[in-house]
Amino acid sequence: MFKIFIFIIFSICYGQQISFMRFYANDHDYLSDNRLLATERFNKPYIQVFYNDNKVPIIREFIDLEENLVNKEIFEYKNEKILIRRYFLDSEQNPDSLIQYGIEEPWSLEFRKVIKDRTKNYFEGQESKFILNSSDQIQKIVFSNVQGFDYGEIKFIYNHLGLLKGEIWITLPNKTIIRRFLYDVDMLTGRKEIWEYGKNGQEISHVALTQPPASSLYKTPPPRIGNRLDEISIILEDIRSQDIDIPFDVFIPKTDFDLMVLTNTDSLMIDLLNIDSKRVTFKIIGDTSALTMPIFRVESITSKYGERIYP
Repeated sequence: MFKIFIFIIFSICYGQQISFMRFYANDHDYLSDNRLLATERFNKPYIQVFYNDNKVPIIREFIDLEENLVNKEIFEYKNEKILIRRYFLDSEQNPDSLIQYGIEEPWSLEFRKVIKDRTKNYFEGQESKFILNSSDQIQKIVFSNVQGFDYGEIKFIYNHLGLLKGEIWITLPNKTIIRRFLYDVDMLTGRKEIWEYGKNGQEISHVALTQPPASSLYKTPPPRIGNRLDEISIILEDIRSQDIDIPFDVFIPKTDFDLMVLTNTDSLMIDLLNIDSKRVTFKIIGDTSALTMPIFRVESITSKYGERIYP
């Protein structure tokens, strides 16, 4: 099931055709869509963003002044344009963290059940950020509301074998512990014990079972399989195993002007003025007069920023 889910993710991210790319000087310019000319990106740090046919970003890469990849982001969408996940990879393409968007994200849903009487309802566009430690295990999950404020986090504790030993649920910004789980696992017998404690340190439940189903390990089952964060861990591991080679030379514009390719294969450097279903209006570089041409004579038009304008 999870392998199918992972395959869908990469079909979304990389299976679809990248239509164009844009360059930005910094993150602020990216958010403002203040684009950088392709020929102005050299000898300085910049951001290059790959877009699909729906003009939504699929991949975002941060490049240093020596043209080396600093880190990368991968975007996953629902119904083509609704962002549901955002993956962060380092310069070696290893996963660093993951953000899942939406009020229905299971961990945030469970966390909000504990604090529901003390918060306002600003969670519709909330984020859950899964952060990895140096051993590629989930170190903590940070929850942010629609206003961008962190309202809670779950920290995970592991033993020397890498097995999950406990959880601490903390409200932010006051850092109040509202829930704790402690685990004890016998590797020989498969016996598992879990203690659940409330915000005042009182024991809420104690479960001791031999190879129990995941749903019975908690009085209020958290969203996971077994005692590990398998869902997120498997997805991140699959990202790490991908050898992704983006043929970006194809998409980088080589000019400061718009490029129009005609059906007879001629190429013109132009300043595009207008385009509609019947004709295109433009100026040829070096000429001040405006010209028009039937659209059926045009094979493609690519802007100076790298965006495919037509078709």
